[in-house]
Amino acid sequence: MPDSSSPRLPRWLRSTEELPVARSRSRISSYLYGNILVLAAVFASTPDSILNWSAEVVVAATTLTTFLAHVVAHGVAQQLGRTDEDAQLHLRRELRDAVPILTSGTLPIVMLTLGALTILPPAVAELSAALILVVRIALTGILVERMSHNKLSLGVVWTGIALAGLSLVIVALKQLLIH
Repeated sequence: MPDSSSPRLPRWLRSTEELPVARSRSRISSYLYGNILVLAAVFASTPDSILNWSAEVVVAATTLTTFLAHVVAHGVAQQLGRTDEDAQLHLRRELRDAVPILTSGTLPIVMLTLGALTILPPAVAELSAALILVVRIALTGILVERMSHNKLSLGVVWTGIALAGLSLVIVALKQLLIH
C-alpha cells in the first residue's frame, strides 16, 4: 500500500530527489509572479479584444516575455562568483524553475480562445480566465505549506485569500497607472 505522504503523481513523473529549498523558493516566486502579471493582462482584456484575438496575443506575449525576462535576469545575476560551467548549470536549472511562469498563462489563454471561438461568451471566458488565476494565487499558501511538509491550517487558507486580494490590488494599480 502506498505511503499516504507520497505524491499522487505517476512514478515516472516523480523526482527521485527532494528539491533544494532555494529552488523551491524560486519556483514559488515564478508561480506567483507569473500569475499576477498574467492576471493583469487578462484584466486589461475586453469582450471585443477577445473576439478579435488581441487579448489572446497580449496574454501569450505577457506570459512568454515574463518568462524570458525572468530567465535572463536570473541568468545574469547568478553568474556572479560562478565559473562558466556552474553558470551554465544554473541557467539550465533556472529555465526549469521558471516554467511556472509559462503555466500561469496556459489555462487563461485556453479560456480566452474559447471566447474568441464563441464556444463561451467572451465575457464569461474573460471572467473564467481571471478566476483561474485568482484561485491559483489563493492556493499559493497551501502550495508553500505542502512543500514545507507542514500541516495545513485555516490560517493558511485565509492567508491565501488575502494574497489573492493583494494581487488584485496590484493588478488594479497597474491598470490605473498605465491605462
